[in-house]
Amino acid sequence: MRHWARVLRIPPELLWFDMPGEKRQAAFSAHDGFVDQTDADDGNVEELASLLNDLTADQLPIFGDSRATGAGVSALEGKSLADRVQVLLKLFLQLDDELGGDVLYLPLSRYVARLGANVEQESTCDLVAYAQLSQMTGWLALDGNRHGAARRYFTTAIYAAHEAEQPVLAASSLAYLSLQETYRGRLTSARSLAMTAFSIGNGNLTPLTKTMVTTRLARAHAGLHRTDDCLRSLDEMHAAFSYAGQQEEPLWISYVDEIEVAAQEGACYLDLGMATEAIATLTIALDLLIQRTPHRTRDQVHYLTRLARCYLLQREVERACEIATEAMALSEAIGSARVLERLGEFCTALDQFGTCRAVREFRQLYAAVIAQRAMRN
Repeated sequence: MRHWARVLRIPPELLWFDMPGEKRQAAFSAHDGFVDQTDADDGNVEELASLLNDLTADQLPIFGDSRATGAGVSALEGKSLADRVQVLLKLFLQLDDELGGDVLYLPLSRYVARLGANVEQESTCDLVAYAQLSQMTGWLALDGNRHGAARRYFTTAIYAAHEAEQPVLAASSLAYLSLQETYRGRLTSARSLAMTAFSIGNGNLTPLTKTMVTTRLARAHAGLHRTDDCLRSLDEMHAAFSYAGQQEEPLWISYVDEIEVAAQEGACYLDLGMATEAIATLTIALDLLIQRTPHRTRDQVHYLTRLARCYLLQREVERACEIATEAMALSEAIGSARVLERLGEFCTALDQFGTCRAVREFRQLYAAVIAQRAMRN
């Protein structure tokens, strides 16, 4: 509840529980409405709160008819399916940045399951909507280390996009499968999937989609230590990104920006063992993140963890542990099993550096955080 209250910017006086460091100024009344804190990008608090109620209700609103039920005034009611998808994608892209996939997977997966039961009887437009939301659900599953579910949703998105004659969306979902294989250490498969994504795109990839697919290929090359191939793919990534803004892009690829490009480049350099280059690009990504999108907490934790590993490569253990400690502190505000796993890998990488003070302190902090999360779960 505190996560939702923070993300939706609900004033403390409208809550029936205390937020950390804040006290309610007035008792909550059932007659009180949400204040109108309209945000240019995300609608007002009332709509978002209503939408979350709908997504977690027993009967989920799918289409604009009598089947649409939910608590309060629905933020989806009366909208076409295409409009509903845009609302959901926009909301979950923002919440994913701020919270991570652990707590977001269930509500969206429930909605997609209900939509899937209807989609075969509907139009091609509905197939496109189903594919887009399946891809988003697959990503949330992947971020929560639900690898079986992630593969199922990505595969569903590929088939639905193919049936709807949307090769760019199909290529995107294949690229997500490639990233999943990279995370799992199946790098030959990751490389093949990324190359297949290019062929399915059939030369029709938008600049941002091509940028993203190229980063997946670069990551696979880096994991395989194919340095020349990786650097060539990074050049192609920058070339594709240079055309950003010259063509209309789908909402589901909007996360690809200058920050993402720098972060992916840094990840490649890290896997290649090029610590100096990785530190430079990851520092750029972090600086841009803090300046432009400070709400992207999960990304900040992820990039800091990579940066800490870079300093371990340079055997600057104290600096590495200092950065990893900052990442661990920030991780308290998110739920991302994937990112927590990366912090665990950093902890394991400390084995070769003995038991100096910095190592001991980080291990104690990591153990405490893991124990606390286990109690919460």
